[in-house]
Amino acid sequence: MKRMILGLVFIISGAGSVIAQDSIPAEPEVTKKPLAKAAFESGICMDNQTVSIPSAHTLEFVLQHRFGTIQQHWSDLYGLWGASNIRLGLNFSITKNLLVGLGTAKNNRLQDFQLKYTFLHQRKEGFPLTISYYFDLTLNATSKDKFGADYKFIDRLAYYNEFMFARRFCNMFSAQLGISYTHFNKADVKADSNAVNDAFAISLLARVKVSPQSSIVLSYEQPIILNYDPAFIVRDGKNWMEIPKNKAPYPNISLGWEVSTSTHTFHVFLSAAQGILPSEVVMHNINNPFNGYILVGFNLTRLWSF
Repeated sequence: MKRMILGLVFIISGAGSVIAQDSIPAEPEVTKKPLAKAAFESGICMDNQTVSIPSAHTLEFVLQHRFGTIQQHWSDLYGLWGASNIRLGLNFSITKNLLVGLGTAKNNRLQDFQLKYTFLHQRKEGFPLTISYYFDLTLNATSKDKFGADYKFIDRLAYYNEFMFARRFCNMFSAQLGISYTHFNKADVKADSNAVNDAFAISLLARVKVSPQSSIVLSYEQPIILNYDPAFIVRDGKNWMEIPKNKAPYPNISLGWEVSTSTHTFHVFLSAAQGILPSEVVMHNINNPFNGYILVGFNLTRLWSF
């Protein structure tokens, strides 16, 4: 009898514990907010990098072209027949957040390696920004005579670092702020001239969609040179050009049209800088857009997924 009573006590106590546990509400699962639509259609927008990275295991071909400035008017068909600059590149998305790439450019025979990584993504009713880091290592493959006395191989290298903060405000409008630092191991100047090796820059990029596939894009990039004296001297082809203090390098302004599909993006635009790589645009832009020194450029990208 005692054993029966003890058994009933255990059964009743066990049932009570089950009822007590069932009466406690389960903790809600923490779910991430859905990702917002990408702020930009392509990882390149005119002369600027963007926070966008193609989906994982995607190969991207990049063609970038810059014509000459329009100052010669009809003599070179407003720069279309003038001296041009071109870059060919291949990028590969290792993951959805990491991209690496290689490229070659005509002017100064620049060979470059680039890397882009996205830290955070904008989410609907969640985190408000997409934040990415971009790095570009450039090798100048021209004659070593260009680098003056005491030449070393590392004189050929330049480094560009940028943090980008982008937001898609609505279906029609996206914007990006970029903060960059550029370093040249040896500045592109005469051996006996004062030079600068470092520059900061702030860039603003905006896109307004006007149709499902087309957008108007606008950018402004302002270099910030901390020390150069008495003048900034840059090389234009075979000639050395001296630009007065506090006026070099010039800011870059671009205005263009973007057409994008699932596999292609095309930009045609007006810009000031003939350089294509970002370190060139920041440090060596000798074209003053406020005096009408502008040129026509275009970009074409093509994606293949694997």
